[in-house]
Amino acid sequence: MLRAASVGLGWWSDELASSIQGKSSALRITACSSRSAEKRTAFAQKFSAQPYESYEAVLADPAIDAVILTTPHSLHAAHVTQAAKAGKHVFVEKPFDVSAAAAKSAAEACQKAGVVLAVGHNRRFAPAALAIRKLVTEGGLGQILHAEAQFSNPSAMNYTPERWRASRAESPGGGIAGMGVHMIDLLQWMLGPIERVRSLAKRQAVKVDIDDTTSALFEFASGQTGYLGTLTACPRQGYFYLYGTAANAYARVDDHELSLQRAGAAKPEPVTLTPVDTLHAELEAFARAGAGGPDFPVPPRDAIHTVAVMEAMVASAAKDGAPVKPAF
Repeated sequence: MLRAASVGLGWWSDELASSIQGKSSALRITACSSRSAEKRTAFAQKFSAQPYESYEAVLADPAIDAVILTTPHSLHAAHVTQAAKAGKHVFVEKPFDVSAAAAKSAAEACQKAGVVLAVGHNRRFAPAALAIRKLVTEGGLGQILHAEAQFSNPSAMNYTPERWRASRAESPGGGIAGMGVHMIDLLQWMLGPIERVRSLAKRQAVKVDIDDTTSALFEFASGQTGYLGTLTACPRQGYFYLYGTAANAYARVDDHELSLQRAGAAKPEPVTLTPVDTLHAELEAFARAGAGGPDFPVPPRDAIHTVAVMEAMVASAAKDGAPVKPAF
C-alpha cells in the first residue's frame, strides 16, 4: 500500500481524502501538512493522519512514500521538484503549474529521480470522456471537425482579497486554472496538441481583481478548430461537445451524461453510462503506478501542454485576442 501525505490543506484536499481514505487497498493517507496549525489538526483528526509542521518534515520521513499536493498553483512545480529530490512519488492537483517552463523542469526532475508524477486531470477517468475517446480512436464520429467545451461556476463571486485564488498570479485568465484546464486537457486528449490560440478575458461582476469571463478559439495541429468558455460568476455549467461528419457527441462529463446525434437520425440517442468517482479512480491509478503498475493515464507532456495553452490564452487576451502559439 502506498503511504501518502496530503500537503496544502483546504477544501480540495478534503475532497481527495474523502474519496480514497478507508476505501482503497492501494493507497492510504497517513500524514498531512499545512502552514496552518488549525488545518493540520482538523485534517489529522478527520482522516486519522499524522500532522507535520512543515513540508520538509514530510519529505524527510522514510515512512512516507508519496505526497498529494493541493498547494497554490504557482508553488506546484517547486513542490514537485522537492518531492522528486526526496524520492517521493507525486500526485499534484491541476494545473501542473502556472508556468509551462517550470512544469517541464519539475517533470524532468521526476524522471531523473525515477518517481511517478501524476497530475490530477480527473475528467480523463469520467465514463462520458472515456466513451468519447473510444469513439474518436475507432472513427465512430467520422472526420472530426470541431470541439466545444464549457466549464463555469460562480465560485469567484464569494472570493475575498486575502484568498490565494483571488489573485491574477494564481488565477490567470479567471477560471482557466481552476476549471478551464480540465477541458483543455480533454480537448488535447481527443484531438492532439493545440497549435494556435485566440482569447478574450474580462472582469465584469466579481469584486476581487481577477477576470470572470474568459473564452478562447483554438486551432489544433491536426487542423480542427475548438472553443472554450470558462466563467467564475455565473451558475454552474459544464459540457464537452465533439462534431464529426458521422456523428456529434454531446456530453455533460460531470453528470455522467452522453448522447450521440448520428448523421440522418432525427434525434440524439442517449448512451448508458455507469457513474464512477473520478477522484478515487485517479488516486488508485496513481497508487498502481507507484507500485510499479501501468503508467498514470495523464502523461506529463500533456499536463505541460495544458499549462502552455493556459499561458497562451492569457497572453492573447492581453493583446485583445491576437493569435498566440503555445510555447511548448
